[in-house]
Amino acid sequence: MILREEYIITPDLYQEALTYAQSSRAYTSNRHDFHAGGLNNKQQKMLEGKLGEKGFKMFLIENKIPFVEDHSSPQERDEYDFLLSTANKQYLFDIKTRTKSFHTRTLEMVEQARSHPKDIFISARLFAERNAVKLLGWYSYQDMRKANRIENNGYLNNYVMYDTDLRPIEELYNSLLVNCI
Repeated sequence: MILREEYIITPDLYQEALTYAQSSRAYTSNRHDFHAGGLNNKQQKMLEGKLGEKGFKMFLIENKIPFVEDHSSPQERDEYDFLLSTANKQYLFDIKTRTKSFHTRTLEMVEQARSHPKDIFISARLFAERNAVKLLGWYSYQDMRKANRIENNGYLNNYVMYDTDLRPIEELYNSLLVNCI
């Protein structure tokens, strides 16, 4: 397994993320936009999230792990960021991107988790000033439900997983990703 300290987003992947963010900004739900700044901020937050996804995509490609990337329209909710399959099951992956050094938790809206559950969550840190992504760790839907830590900091209820709850990417690779077909 190859796990880089950081993934420097290539120009073509940056353009993919930017194009999607520009297309989706008017459709991004206000319920997700708990930051000030209107449409321009929605575009920026979407770009940051998409860049986190591109970092994970680079990891999958480099390790020759087959995947299906979400290609839903910017006007509709995506069902996953990546779909990976083993002989027995398909897994829905959701990449959660953070942008600040003081961010020490990964959030998933309770409503989203219940209505559109994902199997695996990848926590990623974007260093926007150099277009670099660090894969911090992962957790499963079951891990999140077992912890059952729900917080509301003024914008809906969110399941919370702290960095200490994250499992190493190596564990994900050895237990699941090596079995993907």
